[in-house]
This record gives sequence, C-alpha cells and structure tokens, in this order.
Amino acid sequence: MDVSGHVIGGVLSQEQDGKWKPIAFLSRTMQPAERNYKIYDKELLAIAEALTKWRQYLLDTLETFEIWTDHENLKYFWEPHKLNGRQVRWYLKLQDYDFTLQHIPGKTNTKADILFRKDQVNMKEDNKNIQLLKEGLWSRRITAEITMIGRKTTAEECDVIKEIRKNSTREKEVVQALEKQDGLTWEEDGVVYMEGRIYVPNNKRIREEILKENYDSVDVGHPEQHRMLELLKRMYWWPGLKKDVKKYIQGYFKCQQNKVQHQRKAGKLHPLEIPQGSWQEISIDIIGPLPKLNGMNAIVVIVDQFTKMIRLKTTMTNISSEGIAKFYMDDIWKLHGVPKKILSNRGPQFTLKFMKEFTKALGTKRQLSTAYHPQTDG
Repeated sequence: MDVSGHVIGGVLSQEQDGKWKPIAFLSRTMQPAERNYKIYDKELLAIAEALTKWRQYLLDTLETFEIWTDHENLKYFWEPHKLNGRQVRWYLKLQDYDFTLQHIPGKTNTKADILFRKDQVNMKEDNKNIQLLKEGLWSRRITAEITMIGRKTTAEECDVIKEIRKNSTREKEVVQALEKQDGLTWEEDGVVYMEGRIYVPNNKRIREEILKENYDSVDVGHPEQHRMLELLKRMYWWPGLKKDVKKYIQGYFKCQQNKVQHQRKAGKLHPLEIPQGSWQEISIDIIGPLPKLNGMNAIVVIVDQFTKMIRLKTTMTNISSEGIAKFYMDDIWKLHGVPKKILSNRGPQFTLKFMKEFTKALGTKRQLSTAYHPQTDG
C-alpha cells in the first residue's frame, strides 16, 4: 500500500514459487475532503479502502496476511488516543481481518508507487473560493417562513379551524399568555396562536378529530407515539397534548388487536383439589390495615375449603405467629378440630419456624401460596 497527497494505490500479491505475483490492483484519487486528512489518517484510509475492496480475498484467511507500507506515520496509532467517528469506523473494520503491518522503504515500494505517478492533481486549488455560508441557507429560512404562512392560510379554511373559531373558551394558561403580550402568543381571526402553533380549545370532539387525522390517515400510517407528537406539534398545541397522544394510541383498537405480544404466555390454571369433608383443609389470611376500631386495625380470616364457611377475628397487622396459633387453638380447634392442610400466603406470620413446628406437632400439612395465582387465595 502507498498513499500520496491525493491518490491511494495498492497491489494485492500472492507468493508463488518464491515470487510475488499480482492478483488485484487498487488506485483512486482522493475526494477533496479526504485530501485534508492528516497523513496518518490518509495511511489508515488506504488500508481500510484496500480491505473493503479485497474483502473476498482477505476475510477469514487461513494464514495471517501482511500489509506492506512505506510510511511510519501509522506509529501514531500505537499509543491510545480518543478516536473521532471516522477513525472508530476504521477501527471496527480492521477487527474483521487477521493481518500484520510491515514497513518497507519508499524506494522498494515501486509497485504501489506506479499506480499514482501518472495522474497529478493540482492541490493548490483545494479549499479555495469556498463560500462557508451560502445564499441558499438564508433563502431556505425565508422559504420556510413563507411556507408556514401559506400553511396557516390553508388551515384556516378547513373544518377544524372553523370549529376552533366557534369555541371561544380559553384555558387559564392561554389567557395568561395572551395578557403578557410578549409576541409569542397572539389571537388572529378568532384563532389563538401559541409560538406559531394553533391553540386547540378544551373541546373533546375537536381534539379527537385532530388526533384521528394525524393517526388514522393513510398518508400518515399509524405513527408511533413520539412521531405522532412531533407531527402534531408542527401545527397544533394544547395543554396535555403529550398525554392525550399517548392515551389515544394505547386505546386504538386495531393496533392493540394486531400488536405482537413479546411476553411469555401464562401457564394453565391449576385449581385446588376439592377436600373430602368440611374443615379438613382451610385457608388463612390477614386483611389490613383497616381503619382502627377498638384498637384493632386488621382481621384474621379463616375459610373452610369445602363448605366455604368463614371465621373472623379482629386483630392488629403486626400479629405474630404465636398470636395466630393461639387464636386457632382458642376459637377454631374447639369447634372444628385439627385440619389436615392449611393454605396461606408467604407472610412472616405463616413462614416462621414456630408456625412450622406448630403445624408439625398437630400433624397438619402447610401449603404456601404463590404470588399472583388467585386460585391459591382461598
């Protein structure tokens, strides 16, 4: 590989019978912007150009190939540097290839030199007579203003603008902005403009019509939330516009109906087995906190899984496992005996070691429910 001030040249060669035989050639004139690169960037540009052009020969080679160059300027990249965007793209490209760099003197790099010695580019004319801020930039701004005025005139004839004119209600925020008279908010022909955008009064029918036109139209094509908001802000404004756009899109039936679900499907519902008799299996839970009454702010609920009979007991939300056990022994056991199975959630009152030993002594099996599974909720 070799590079001059304006030309990239390179030869792809393969060693056969002790001789280097050419396979492909590369030669092109640099673009005006590329001729402004630093010399080390030009060298790296030549390497990246060659790897791109000869990708079919060099990608995934069985052996490491060599890149011969007569410039030592590439040593600049031996040390860590903060790369610009162009250098980062070259860096990513180099990662795909297995190669080593070999420096050869310029006099011996004759094959690459020949490719750019013929045509010479007059670099003295580079960067001359370039107008940094062209007239087109200024006229584009004027054109944009004219377009906006024309757009406003056209909009005034549509049905939406006529409906806005009929609605004279103004929200507090808009009234205050009009009173400031700062030039950002003004009223013209019955229409209020907020920073050049049409203010839409607090009328549900008008706002829904505008949302429909900017979402359901064929030329718009059901844009996503941020895109639709950007389209609306070009011409309309009202308080809570972003919230209304989000609500409209989330509630659009056709899109929700055809939306692809990426979540994992829920498993099948496995209901609890029906007990053989009353009070053989019970569920227990605590409801609270509730408004305090007589110093109590919670209710212990015990339900028989067979008959659905309920026993209630007022208590506190911080009741301990010992309190739960005492309540059962005093109020339930004397009436219904010892159950075979107790179903509860994973609250601290039911998972403590004391409750585990208590049910073990009674010969009762504990069964803890799983969160968000209503069939285990008694």
